[in-house]
Amino acid sequence: MISYKAAALACVSAISLLAGEAAAQAERQEPAELGEVVVTARRREERLIDVPVAASVVSAAALVDRGGAVSTGELLAGQPSVRFNNLTSSITSEVSMRASSTARATNGDPSVGLYRNGAYIGGGGIGGRNFARLDTFDIGRVEVLRGTQGALYGRNAVGGAVNIVSARPEFSNSGFVDAKYGFETQRAQVQAALNLAASDELAFRFGADYVNQDDGFFYNPVHDVHFDQEKGLGLRAQARLAKGPADITLLVENQQLTTPTITYQIAIPAGSPGFPGGYIQDQFSYPWNTAPLAKQNISSAMLSAEVDLGWAQLSSTSAFRVRESMYALDSDGVNPQELARARAAGQVGAATPIDPNGAAVTADRTKTLSQDLRLAGQVLDGRLDWLAGVEAMTQESRYSVTLARTPTTAAPSTGTVESAVQNYDSWAAYGALTYDVTSDLSLTGELRYTSDDKSLTSRLRDRITNQLTGGPARIVDGTSSPENLSYNATASYRLPLNLLVYAKVGTSYRAGGFNRNLGDLRQPVPIPVAYDDETSRSYELGLKGAPLPNLYMAVAGYRTDLTDMIAQLDNGCRVTNPVCPVAATAFLTNAGDARSWGLEAELTARYDLGDGQLRLSLNGSRQGGEVTSGRYAGLSLPQTPDWLASAEANYRVPVAGFEAFGNLAYNAQWGGVQELSTTTPKLSDFQVVNARFGVDLGKVQIAAYVDNLFDSVFIVAQDPTIRRYSRPRVSGLQLRYSW
Repeated sequence: MISYKAAALACVSAISLLAGEAAAQAERQEPAELGEVVVTARRREERLIDVPVAASVVSAAALVDRGGAVSTGELLAGQPSVRFNNLTSSITSEVSMRASSTARATNGDPSVGLYRNGAYIGGGGIGGRNFARLDTFDIGRVEVLRGTQGALYGRNAVGGAVNIVSARPEFSNSGFVDAKYGFETQRAQVQAALNLAASDELAFRFGADYVNQDDGFFYNPVHDVHFDQEKGLGLRAQARLAKGPADITLLVENQQLTTPTITYQIAIPAGSPGFPGGYIQDQFSYPWNTAPLAKQNISSAMLSAEVDLGWAQLSSTSAFRVRESMYALDSDGVNPQELARARAAGQVGAATPIDPNGAAVTADRTKTLSQDLRLAGQVLDGRLDWLAGVEAMTQESRYSVTLARTPTTAAPSTGTVESAVQNYDSWAAYGALTYDVTSDLSLTGELRYTSDDKSLTSRLRDRITNQLTGGPARIVDGTSSPENLSYNATASYRLPLNLLVYAKVGTSYRAGGFNRNLGDLRQPVPIPVAYDDETSRSYELGLKGAPLPNLYMAVAGYRTDLTDMIAQLDNGCRVTNPVCPVAATAFLTNAGDARSWGLEAELTARYDLGDGQLRLSLNGSRQGGEVTSGRYAGLSLPQTPDWLASAEANYRVPVAGFEAFGNLAYNAQWGGVQELSTTTPKLSDFQVVNARFGVDLGKVQIAAYVDNLFDSVFIVAQDPTIRRYSRPRVSGLQLRYSW
């Protein structure tokens, strides 16, 4: 079998050979005036400055200036009101916007719509609340839409939507090879893309993304492996045909990846029940006898078509995606030798019921087939823009949780296997009208009807006998058929100085579902099988524009009212709980009504400084919220920092025949709480600075980088017995060749 490394090197060699024969073409283009970039935020092409919504665009050039992005957190860093909920593994982490509720470490749908090239890719089991590494490779642009987007983007766009638009084939020869090495983690990464123009009508684009990291910061001494290891290869091929009124692109891709897995430190203070001396593990070394491992393999195909009908523009997006995800963790966090040592030292009580062989393996295979078809046009001499579309999706998720334990005479079983199959069929019809009352005043109405059908079949079986266990509560056959009608109504007015003021009211819908991991049979808090839909209504006022050619700014304020908010809780298991002494199982339930609010601002400026050019971005947001009804009334919304702030400065200056550049990026958060509880820990405050400096020699770019320059390590998630930490400082070198 050909190894990942051999395949990647062969791909890069072929691309480099073809590069020598390709016509030279500068990769960096002169940037458009700020705010002039074209987006599809309202399912049709418009200038960012004309779209009356809180939206941002991350361009391919901006990503190159940062040194690239291979994770959702890196991709969306610095966006106002956007937070990446980091659970140390991409499989269980997720994005939230504007205080939208989260579903961390569960199989629930996200509260932010996740899209690739306009196709929905979220949902399903684990891995369905976050973009995959392959999604972040070879990007054309990223559109970040904040606030309720239910009318046009449909399901789960409560806090907003993110659409990653992949770089597509262009009708000229070009490409790049980008090699990166991180010293502290011994991480080698090579990314490459080759664009070939066969004619003025036919073009191809091929890409490869290779990573190899055996080392890391979070270590398992029992198996001599790092929790944050990452190894794999992603491949992509595209063909584009632009002939007459039609422009069609076919994309196929595959990812085979060992990705960082869930990791945690056991931290129990002295005097806790069953832990007289307290037990706190090393900050970065965890003695699991269950080997830490996580994998995510993806295969997908997309067919996009644009056809100019004269009287309207026809757009079609067909997508098929298979996502396979798994991760293993040690439920007790120790091995038998370490437990014996801790007992002998008086840290753990002699009778504290801990099974050092407790383990959990979670796996999921989700298949998603979707089709979006829409028409857009203008009438009344261009004063009325109209849009009409239909969408259909079918999704099958096969999910399993294997719990292992030490067999005893009284309980000879080695554990259980819970398997579930969920089917999700959905269709929707949507439309929009924008009428220019005057040259300055516009009114927009958007409407979407959605019909869903969900079903779940779940069984719990003994690992040895394969017999049903757990009683009637573990024999689940559930169905639900929710319907929803969402709308947006927006009024916008063009002010002097190229400014746009707007007011918006809209609704959204987050589909209910089923908890497929029903936890440990000993759990003190029963996990419900199903939870209902969450709906919201949001109000927003905003001002945006480019009062100067080199300045773009936007401010917005919002309030969102949630009904039947979907919230994450856990089953009460803890290492300190004598009834259920294993790691907790997270689940989703409806926690009552809630309200969130916030203010956000962004500013981007570009101007000459000395002989060079400086681009400066400043972003900030203040947000908050609380539950307003039910048993949790008065509690603050979890995973909602009070403040988010970011700044980025990028400077390029000619020096002695070449161009020197530097990039500084600052991200920070303050305030907020971890969970929906009266005893919840607070979110960690942090300030992180990334730096990148180098020289651009035309086709060749050489850079040095330092992520987390001041080595700020903080807790990204915790409960009373477990802590998860951020990554320490990483430095490295990067070499990029483009043509």
